Amino acid sequence: MKSVNQAFLLAMLALVNCPALALDTDSKQPMYIEADSATYDEGKGVTEYRGNVRYTQGSIESLSDKMIVYQKDGKTQKVESFGKPTRIKQTPEPGKPDWHGLGLRSEYFPETSVLILYEKAMAWQGENPDTSNKVTSERIQYDSKNSVMKAGTPTSKGDRVRVTLQPEKEEDSQ
Repeated sequence: MKSVNQAFLLAMLALVNCPALALDTDSKQPMYIEADSATYDEGKGVTEYRGNVRYTQGSIESLSDKMIVYQKDGKTQKVESFGKPTRIKQTPEPGKPDWHGLGLRSEYFPETSVLILYEKAMAWQGENPDTSNKVTSERIQYDSKNSVMKAGTPTSKGDRVRVTLQPEKEEDSQ
């Protein structure tokens, strides 16, 4: 089994059409979270948000049913979201189509800028996944600092990475 197949590589290049899949300023922005309820456990450094959870940070927006924020020494270590599905949207750079991701669960590590989508995961850039280049898998990981996207796992049993590449649109000849 090839570790990187050509179609997957082409899809990743098509999805990541800029040096990073995030505005440079996103990680420097404050995090805002809204939810129906929240529980903070100071001893564990864990806050759990439930019900219509909305997380924003710069151009990043995440919608989920439940979110858990893990902190240590005043720094956010991990943000874990659960939903049916959890949805993530981010602007890669001004004037470019937004990047979208979804999965039943996600993990985001702010210090390393790594996002992992799990279970029925899908990633695409543009308004509609049916008309955009997209990747589906049980696991999609994106490292925005290094512009590296990985999908699937070597141990997945029958779950395959699926890539859709749309044909290039012809330019109007007027």
